Amino acid sequence: TWGAMDITEPDAGSDMAALRTKAEQDEDGNWFVTGEKTFITSGHGKYHFVIARSEETKDSDDPFAGLAGLSFFLVPLWEDTPEGRKHYGRVDRLEDKIGHKNSATCAMVFDHAPAQLIGKRGEGFRYMLFLMNNARVGVGFESLGVCENSLRLAKNYAAERRSMGKTIDKHEMIAEYLEDMDTDTRSLRALGVHAAYHSEMAQRSQIALLAKAYHNDTEKSRYELLYKRHLKEARRVTPLLKYYGSERAVYMARMCMQIHGGVGYTKEYQAEQLLRDALVLPIYEGTSQIQSLMATKDVLLNILKNPKDLVQGIAQAKWRTLSARDPLDKKVAKLQALCLGAQQTLLTRMAAKKFRSLSNHKVVDWASKFFKEWDAKKDFSPALLHAERLTLLLTDAAISELLLEQATRFPERRELLERFLEKAIPRAEYNSSLIATTGDRLLDTLDDTPAQLGEKQVG
Repeated sequence: TWGAMDITEPDAGSDMAALRTKAEQDEDGNWFVTGEKTFITSGHGKYHFVIARSEETKDSDDPFAGLAGLSFFLVPLWEDTPEGRKHYGRVDRLEDKIGHKNSATCAMVFDHAPAQLIGKRGEGFRYMLFLMNNARVGVGFESLGVCENSLRLAKNYAAERRSMGKTIDKHEMIAEYLEDMDTDTRSLRALGVHAAYHSEMAQRSQIALLAKAYHNDTEKSRYELLYKRHLKEARRVTPLLKYYGSERAVYMARMCMQIHGGVGYTKEYQAEQLLRDALVLPIYEGTSQIQSLMATKDVLLNILKNPKDLVQGIAQAKWRTLSARDPLDKKVAKLQALCLGAQQTLLTRMAAKKFRSLSNHKVVDWASKFFKEWDAKKDFSPALLHAERLTLLLTDAAISELLLEQATRFPERRELLERFLEKAIPRAEYNSSLIATTGDRLLDTLDDTPAQLGEKQVG
């Protein structure tokens, strides 16, 4: 039976706190859901996992305020009864998309639809993240499929199409395009398998704990340790996979069309369909920008908890650039140093911004507010501006580390690592330079209060 995950609403996409769909409970404890959802994949299916606001409060200090007021529900779109099919909701419309034509994307309406609460009240956001994280790994592999198909189509066409006395795959620029596409596809595959492995192992460990598939406290502790370790790594690389995969899929589909030339713009070849289908990948299951914000906040919050780890990491990376025997190890260390250095730059800017804000507080409160009270929405603004650049740095570092580990065990992987580093290091130098030298001017304009803006306009 088909099913769907219903999250997005007409006025609430990435801003989950703005969700309006309501869940209400009657005197007998039965739940009912009312509201609208949009961009729902397979919305025509019978069973819908719906996130809705079950707790209403205007007090920001209430435990159920904001995202904590959301719960997760299983809502059937219809039910077959002896009297016939009874509908509890409806498909309001089908979206007419430029791609993914065989996938129904629907706008849904639920009007007092009977629902079953999943888990506990107020934990809907957590359950949604669980499903979304799995879906993002899936989109990473969907992106890999687009990249692989784009590469194959482009290579096959370029090997047959002759121009200026030779097939176009022998022309220098086209040859470089094809090699870059091959390198990126194989690099993405390494990152995808790594993310999928840790996501799967985290789930297996969790299932073992829930099913009490252990014989003693030692085994239980082992499962708990495995769950935390694998979950931490899955959380680290999943946004990198979703970001890198979806962005590269669009680029490669675009290059596939370009290599086909005029016929790529026609429907005679598959290039145009690949590009149309690829364009949604950086958008759905969390946009590229959301992935970069998640990755940036996670890495910087972890540093704030253990600042010495960053200092040690930079020192170790710089030492390896000098002492490592393997030249590829030296290059990977250089990439890691660039990535860590960018994080240090962003933290320095964040600290300077935070220190300037302390003038609004008593001196005796400075230490507490500087070291303990960090607001990711306000204090992280210097880092959020550069979130995509930092995400690219984190991704390049993660992939190079994976490929180095593989090359150490399997020498035939060294060529892939060499090719990846050829482009990754200059790219990292560029992104780290932008992080170090740009952003202050724009942030100054964004820091203006409405009153100040009004004064400037009047003046």
